[in-house]
Amino acid sequence: MSKAKFEVLGDIAFSQEANGYGSKSIHTPSEFYESSKAPVIINGGLFFYSAGFYYSQNLVIREGQLLAPNQNYYSKDWVTMWYPTLGAFCQMKDGTFQTTWTYQASDRINYGYPAPADNDINKDPLQAPSSTFPNGAKALEATTGIGGVTVLLRAGDIKNTYVEEMLDISAASNQPRTAIGITTDKKMIIFVCEGRNMTEGVAGLTTANVAKVMKDLGCTEALNLDGGGSSCMLVNGKETIKGSDGKQRKVLTAVGIK
Repeated sequence: MSKAKFEVLGDIAFSQEANGYGSKSIHTPSEFYESSKAPVIINGGLFFYSAGFYYSQNLVIREGQLLAPNQNYYSKDWVTMWYPTLGAFCQMKDGTFQTTWTYQASDRINYGYPAPADNDINKDPLQAPSSTFPNGAKALEATTGIGGVTVLLRAGDIKNTYVEEMLDISAASNQPRTAIGITTDKKMIIFVCEGRNMTEGVAGLTTANVAKVMKDLGCTEALNLDGGGSSCMLVNGKETIKGSDGKQRKVLTAVGIK
């Protein structure tokens, strides 16, 4: 990464009309390739659709500007509310890369934390994250960033914090997966795997499996991105796996490496 550039692609902005972060348009990875010409393209973060608008559930930072924060709430019944810190993979202003857990607090500052808030769906909700909770909060100073769900590695240690991050990504079952990481010698590792038997006998991986793969490849920092039918990697515009939808799924964000 001393020579290559890490980009987050997608038409992301805050919409007054929708009162949220996202876009009215989504694109296939091939469409992202045609518009960016990035030699390597993978799908980015999670999103959902509601009333004509695609909402970003994950952080997007481009050229030092926060275009979307990580989703800062979770509920099963809209009565009991949790406030999880979700994972992000960022290039910092000093040029280094790191994973962190983030939350845009009530003071409108987007904080990064060295460890996630210890949420668990089987326990009572914790207080909303802030400048003092969890410990070690710092305003996130990144030039480029993509959010996901489940920090796989931080500072060389396997974390796999899907329980604390709470959003449902079927982390403990075999699924198609997408991940991004960095090694100590600044090589970026871009990972996708098939799943759901698109190739006979290939069921996919758990996030624990992906964390081990990324560590074995030399990563010290790694993040799990959107997976399932969204998982896709293009190299020079060519698909590298069979997507589980049988075709490329349109996604809100993508990561490009130039």
